[in-house]
Amino acid sequence: MRLTILALFALVFAVSALAWDKNDYEIFDLVSALQASEGKGTTFYSVLGLETSATTPEITKAYRRKSLQWHPDKNPGVKDIEARFARLGVIAQILRDGERRERYNFFLKNGVPTWKGFGYAYTRWRPGLGFVFTFLAVLTAGMHYIVLRLNYARDVRRVEYFKTTAQRLARGAQGRRKVKVPMVEGAVGGEGLELVVDGEDVFLPHDDGSLAYLDELATLPSVLRTWPFRLIIGTYRRFVPAKEEAYDEGEDEDEDEDDNTEATNGFEVPDPDTPTPAPRPRGRAAELRALRQKKSKAAKGKGGSSGRESGDSTPAESTAAEDSEADAKRKPGAGKAAGARRRKLAMKK
Repeated sequence: MRLTILALFALVFAVSALAWDKNDYEIFDLVSALQASEGKGTTFYSVLGLETSATTPEITKAYRRKSLQWHPDKNPGVKDIEARFARLGVIAQILRDGERRERYNFFLKNGVPTWKGFGYAYTRWRPGLGFVFTFLAVLTAGMHYIVLRLNYARDVRRVEYFKTTAQRLARGAQGRRKVKVPMVEGAVGGEGLELVVDGEDVFLPHDDGSLAYLDELATLPSVLRTWPFRLIIGTYRRFVPAKEEAYDEGEDEDEDEDDNTEATNGFEVPDPDTPTPAPRPRGRAAELRALRQKKSKAAKGKGGSSGRESGDSTPAESTAAEDSEADAKRKPGAGKAAGARRRKLAMKK
């Protein structure tokens, strides 16, 4: 019904706009210019001093008399006299043409229309290309919104049918129940839509097992869903990346250093990316030094006097002597050849 009304309105609008031709446009311009120059209510006949029933010879005689009166050479310095003289000649031509005079008499009797059509508006006011594109975008967006409204009303009726039918089929069931509703109201057999009914709620199951409320299938129309806004939003999302949380790398590094310092209590922590060298084997002398240092610390802890006060050697001297003794013990022997020579010398004696 709404589409029919819109179609009739557009048809009447188009017929009324196409009813005027270029001769009508010329009459419209002359009427407007004449009334603006000579005063409101001035007509083609009154400017020539004639009646509407004047004959063609009378029109010609009146034009000659008026043209001599308005000639620019006889009116030097008069404002817009040339435009008024040229307009007078066009008025005389229209009144001497039978068809064009009849057309003017029609407008004189019924009045000049307020809306003269897109053609007249375009010829008198030539908009730029940007204005034309903007106008077409607004016009088509408005039509798109009307279509969205009509589709929404249809979807609401369809959702109400599916919801009512599913609740009727699942009446008396405990918990959730899956029902199959015919796609066409009143049809028996054929294709159907599987729905899940849970009390007063009706859901549409998806392939992944999730459920969607059936009421959400009817999308409310919005101006932002028309094609110009969707085009702008889609283009923006395509070329403008999503904003990411900005952070200062220097601050992060400082925070990491502070955390490492607190965790290690000021001790240097080796870099995890740097391989740790294998521990070197400790020799016998190193083990003895560690043992002596441990005993020395234990003795100091018990409050004993140092080796220098008791007349003994200092820990450093004791350590040096023990190191020499250990080195002497580790010195290799003379070998088998030296032993054999000593045995030969003993036999000679």
